[in-house]
Amino acid sequence: MILETGIGPISLGYRKSKLLCDFGRKKVDREPSKKLAQQLADYFSGKRIQLFLTPVPDAPPFTKKCWESCRKIPYGKTISYKELATMAGSPKAVRAAGQAMRNNPQTIITPCHRVISSSGKPHGYSGSTNPKGINLRRKQFLLDLEQGIMSP
Repeated sequence: MILETGIGPISLGYRKSKLLCDFGRKKVDREPSKKLAQQLADYFSGKRIQLFLTPVPDAPPFTKKCWESCRKIPYGKTISYKELATMAGSPKAVRAAGQAMRNNPQTIITPCHRVISSSGKPHGYSGSTNPKGINLRRKQFLLDLEQGIMSP
C-alpha cells in the first residue's frame, strides 16, 4: 500500500516476508495489517503513536540492538548517535550506530529520525548529509510533526 504524506509517499507492506516501511513507491508482495496501516495514518495526522507492535527485523547483532534501542526513544524526543551507541551497548561505536540507522528498513516504525548529531541538528538521514536534500527535509518534517511545530 502507498500512504500519501506531507513529505511524499511511503510504501508499507511485506516484501519477501519482511515488513517494509520506507519513503517512495516500492512494490510489496502483500499488504500490511489494517492496524499497522491505521497507526501509520494516525501518526501522519499528528496523533502521538508511541509504539508500533511489529518485530524488529533480523540484522547483525549490533544493528539489531541499535534498532531496538531506537524504538525506545519517546515520541517528540531526540538523542545523539553517541547516545544510541551507548544504549546499544557499545559507546564507541558511533559510526556503526549511524550505519544501523542508515540501513533501517522500517522508517517511522523504528524512528531513526529521532537520532540526531551531537550538535543537536538533524544529520545523516538515510545516509544523506546534504542539508537541502530530500532526506534531511524528511527528517526535519518528522521531527517538526512530533514537536507540534507544524500541522499535519
